[in-house]
Amino acid sequence: MKKKYIAVSVLLLIAVAITSYFIGYKVAYDRIERSAEAQNNETQTFYATIVEADETHFLVKGIEANDINYRGEFTFSIKEETSYTWRGTEISPSDLEVGDTISITFSGEVLTIYPVIISNVIKVQLLEDEI
Repeated sequence: MKKKYIAVSVLLLIAVAITSYFIGYKVAYDRIERSAEAQNNETQTFYATIVEADETHFLVKGIEANDINYRGEFTFSIKEETSYTWRGTEISPSDLEVGDTISITFSGEVLTIYPVIISNVIKVQLLEDEI
């Protein structure tokens, strides 16, 4: 009787351990997934100087005040859904010129090739005193 009680207890303990492992695994996996989704939805802003501009894209170089990850060269396409502003006033992409200092707010991933491609630019703000 005692051996039977010990065997059942050991089997029950093993079942609880296995169940706990899988529940913990599922909880950790869900947290990682939520973190990845949140990271993709977060916006980030950095400051840059326009190096090249045409009708379809901008090439910019991050300024020294940025985090080290935003000091290189970046490119992004001109899109209608991107907001272009100067002191709270809407401007057009054609108002931006080579040498202007701007802030770029974007979300999502970037392609880490040279120059880095930013695919989802939300807002470009001209930081100069005059247009």
